[in-house]
Amino acid sequence: MPIKEPLVILDFETTGLSPDFSRIIEVGAVLIEENRIVDSFSQLMNPGFYIPPVITGITGITTKMVEDKPSPEEVMPLLHRFIGKRQIMAHNASFDKKFLLAEMSRVDLVVRNPFLCTLKLSRRLIHDSYSYSLGNLAGYLSLDTDDIGRMHRALDDVKVTFQLWKYLQNVVVKKSGLLDHDLKIYHEIFKKPKKNIAE
Repeated sequence: MPIKEPLVILDFETTGLSPDFSRIIEVGAVLIEENRIVDSFSQLMNPGFYIPPVITGITGITTKMVEDKPSPEEVMPLLHRFIGKRQIMAHNASFDKKFLLAEMSRVDLVVRNPFLCTLKLSRRLIHDSYSYSLGNLAGYLSLDTDDIGRMHRALDDVKVTFQLWKYLQNVVVKKSGLLDHDLKIYHEIFKKPKKNIAE
């Protein structure tokens, strides 16, 4: 049985690692209902300064690509409405969460939504992977990424995260035998040390 609770999966591309000094340059998000993508949100943003070459090398996003795009301050209210009160999921959610909170605070918006992290869930539920990066997991688990573009573009990464999320749900069903369950069980797994979760 698909999980009935709606969920927003999101990903950011940024100019660096610290929200104190770096800005978001792309957001991708999808709304999941009953394990289907029913809506999406994607936007490049102009951070107001030159995008470092190392970031362009990783993401393919250049300064020229964003020069006529809206600022993060213009986009955050739209993203805030898209997310609503739904739970949020991301791969390495601590990174995306700190940027989300920082950018929302710049426009006096608050986000108190619960977060789930597919990186932490993968570390607890997939015991034999040598790396838990999104790209490695996609290859190792043979996730269906044929119609998805390149890694490190926000919406494409979100679509891969969605495929990973479906895989993790199947693992939980096999381990627990619970065909009908909700997001609460994932928050419980999320909090457990890996050593306390059976192979």
